[in-house]
Amino acid sequence: MGPLTQRWCPNPRGSESHGRVPFPAPGGWLAPQLLAGWAALHLCGLPVAATAAPVYQMRVLADGLQNPRGLTLAGNRLLVSEAGSGGPRQSQGGNCILSGSGAEICSGTTGAIGVWDLTARTYTRVLTGLPSLAKADGSEGTGIADLAVGGPTGLLGVFGLGGDPGQPNVANLGSDLFGQVVSINLSTGAIQPRSNLAAYEKAYNPDGRTYNSNPYALELFADRLYATDAGGNSLLTLDPTPAGDGSFAILGRFVFPPLSLPPLPFQPEPVPTGLAVDPASHQLLIAQLAGYPFVPGSASVHSSDGQGDPSLSLSGFSSITDIAAAADGSLYVLQYASDFFDPAGNGSVWRVAPDGSRESVLGGLTQPTGLAVAPDGSLYVTNNSDSLQGELLEFKPVVPGPLPLLGLASAWCQARRLRRRRPAARKPH
Repeated sequence: MGPLTQRWCPNPRGSESHGRVPFPAPGGWLAPQLLAGWAALHLCGLPVAATAAPVYQMRVLADGLQNPRGLTLAGNRLLVSEAGSGGPRQSQGGNCILSGSGAEICSGTTGAIGVWDLTARTYTRVLTGLPSLAKADGSEGTGIADLAVGGPTGLLGVFGLGGDPGQPNVANLGSDLFGQVVSINLSTGAIQPRSNLAAYEKAYNPDGRTYNSNPYALELFADRLYATDAGGNSLLTLDPTPAGDGSFAILGRFVFPPLSLPPLPFQPEPVPTGLAVDPASHQLLIAQLAGYPFVPGSASVHSSDGQGDPSLSLSGFSSITDIAAAADGSLYVLQYASDFFDPAGNGSVWRVAPDGSRESVLGGLTQPTGLAVAPDGSLYVTNNSDSLQGELLEFKPVVPGPLPLLGLASAWCQARRLRRRRPAARKPH
């Protein structure tokens, strides 16, 4: 299972446009900042620039995670989907299928749901023994992929599959949860299948390409449940109110159109990944990772008001695996890598401001897959996610360097001078 530890680390921001910014150790910069601010207050006459790049303090909250995938905030808890490490090879008596890449992935019960308690600051695997598929080295792990909180049945989850659902061996994997949307009771461990997305791909193959199903993300929006199938290149709309047999009906589907790119030997597939709801615009946001050959700048974000088909909202990104929306209307975009074939240290988070401007706020990530933003502006990322040494990272915004304090002090001094010059402007008592 690997150790679950906590440690302090430097902020892994990119060094291109923002530079690697060291963070203050607790109590390290605070005193000099305050002293500088008070010095400016006493001087009260020297103009001071007040600009500084955002700074985050990074902490590894948990490591040794097995193929961590989605992140879901639920009150003061952060839920982590660990897809697991699969099981024994076919040569060892295991049950296996071929993945979309043609690799042998074998089933086991190594998946888990973890909880990071934002108050107690602890990580606990609250549900273990979940179905999992992976290669012998633990890569290409698929299993519990994402969670969503709400609706008539409470906590919902989705399991990936990662291959052709029509393979005969799919029926012999030892679990019928692969490719399914499910209800989960964390207290009892009970899991109830609700909708078989892999069976839907097998029956209809909506995009008309090679049969492949890999359910990836879930989101509740406008009284509907939405799921992306990264293998089938489709967004499925479900009714989260159980029918008489307990199932969720699939109400509709949207197949993402071909990418507008110059002719290539292999035309990238439009692969939908993460989902989020923007509380400011009341839109469902759908991330898209452009498939092989993973052309940089070809990934995008679509949006929908829940009434019509999704439409293109943002483009020019690379290999998006997740998105998250903040209350102020900012959108955070998680890039798996700027170069998919050299992912080590090339993952990043971009912030799209409400006015549409963009900036890279985090860099130096390795194969990140899950992203969440807390009400206090903290960012959470599952990092090193295609391995058995995955990490849950926290990026907390910290007080910037001394320049903003000097700027505030200077502004206070300027205001005091104005008050002295314009006493008549005050309202009479």
